[in-house]
Amino acid sequence: MSEIDIKDIWNYANNIIRSSRQMVNAGLSSLALSSSEGNILQHLFTQEHEVRQEDIVESLDISKPAVSRALKSLEKKGFVKRTKDSSDKRASRILLTGKAVEIRPEIELVYNQVYAVAAQGVSEEEIKFFINLFARVSDNFSLVRSANKNRGRKNDVK
Repeated sequence: MSEIDIKDIWNYANNIIRSSRQMVNAGLSSLALSSSEGNILQHLFTQEHEVRQEDIVESLDISKPAVSRALKSLEKKGFVKRTKDSSDKRASRILLTGKAVEIRPEIELVYNQVYAVAAQGVSEEEIKFFINLFARVSDNFSLVRSANKNRGRKNDVK
């Protein structure tokens, strides 16, 4: 049997993402919310003011069309309200409604249950190490993504 190496992170990370998404979807089903809608609401709960739609795209690293679809659904369900940005009429600002604030404890419970499952049998020291490791791996990807984005912009300017 070969030793575990960095390539194994891919398989484990995919399993973690897939399993946690399934748990979140199951937990949010009674609220008629999907994991993508729940993730956006969770993000909005952590903000102290209304958020630009573009900021959600960047913060959660979700495509513009996917965020737009999820926000449209959340707006239709009465959980968010979109308003035009006063400084940029093309941009939208997203604001939580009272209905979203009311279900916040239920949504947070679902995510806390997922975190509890993830932390079973894992020491605080291991969690700190894991977070540090994943932060560095994430930073590596962010640097490459940023470099590629900047390279694309330079190629666009002629």
